[in-house]
Amino acid sequence: MHAFTLIIICRDEHDEADFQAIAQKVAEQAPDIRPVVLRAGSGKLPSGDLWSRPVLIVAFRSTFKLVPQRGTVLRVRPVYKTEQYELFLKAGLNTPKTGVFKFGMKPDPAEWSNYVILKPLRINSHGLGVHLVRTRRVPALAPDLFKAGHPIHRDVYLIQQFIDTGDYPTHFRVETLLGEALCCRTIFSSRKRPSLFASDRMLLNGAMASNAAITSANKTAPARDDEVIAFARQMDRAIADCPVKGCDVLREVGTGKLYALECNTRGKSWAFSSPDGDNARQAFGSKQAMIDHLGAWDAAARGFIERTRADAR
Repeated sequence: MHAFTLIIICRDEHDEADFQAIAQKVAEQAPDIRPVVLRAGSGKLPSGDLWSRPVLIVAFRSTFKLVPQRGTVLRVRPVYKTEQYELFLKAGLNTPKTGVFKFGMKPDPAEWSNYVILKPLRINSHGLGVHLVRTRRVPALAPDLFKAGHPIHRDVYLIQQFIDTGDYPTHFRVETLLGEALCCRTIFSSRKRPSLFASDRMLLNGAMASNAAITSANKTAPARDDEVIAFARQMDRAIADCPVKGCDVLREVGTGKLYALECNTRGKSWAFSSPDGDNARQAFGSKQAMIDHLGAWDAAARGFIERTRADAR
C-alpha cells in the first residue's frame, strides 16, 4: 500500500523518458511512494485514487494543466539576483556583494573591492551588457557612455563585487534537483579578459562573461570537483522551494575561495534533454555519459524520495 503520491510535471521540450526513468528508480527504492509523470499540458492522471494520500507535486514549469486536489506544490519561479543575494547571505554562503546600480552612486572600494561588475537584473543577456569597472570610477559613469540599444537603458542594472577567476572568465555550472547534484561542468570564455591594469575604456568594453553569446566565445567541459558540488548543494537548499536549478559557482584565482554567483530557477536548466543543453551533452560525449557523470538519475531519485516523505501533504 502506498503512503505517498509523487507527481512530476515536466516541460514539453524535455524528454519525458528522463523522468520516467527517474520515477522507476523512485518506485524501486521507495515502495511507499507512487510516482507519476505528466507533461505540463496534460491534466489526466492514471487510474487509482492518487489523491487519497499525502501528495507532493514537483513542477518544472510555473504553470500546468493539472488541478491539484491536495498536497504540496514545488514549482519553478523566477528568483531575481537581488533576492538570491539575500537568500545566499541568510544561508551563510560566500557571495559577491550585490546592489542596484544608479548613475552617480559612489561605492566604497573598502566594501566593494577595487573592481565591480555591472550587469542586467532581468534581461537574459548571455554575457551582453556585462562590464568591468574600477570602483573609484563608478561615480563618473554616465548614460551617454552606452549606446542607445544597450540594456542599461531599459533594465534595472546591478553592481556586483568583482571576483577574479583568472585571465579567462570561468564559472562552474552544477545542475541540482531538490538538494542533490546531478551534473557538474565548467564554462569558460575563450576570450581573454582585459588586464586589470588596462585603461578604464578597455575595461568597460572588454569581454567579462563566461557565458558570452558570441559564437565560439565560450566553452564547456565536464568537471568533478567535490568542493564545488557540495557548495552548489548548499546554494540549492538556500532556495528550497524551487525544485530544479542551474547553480553557478565562482572560484577566486589565488585564494581558491568559492562564491555563489546565481541560480537559474526557471526550470530551463535541464541540460540532459533541453534544446539549450546540446553543447553540454556534446562536452560529455553523449547524453548517457552526462547522466553517468555523477549518477544523475540515482541522485534525482534520492531528492524526490526525501522531499516526498518530508513535504507531501
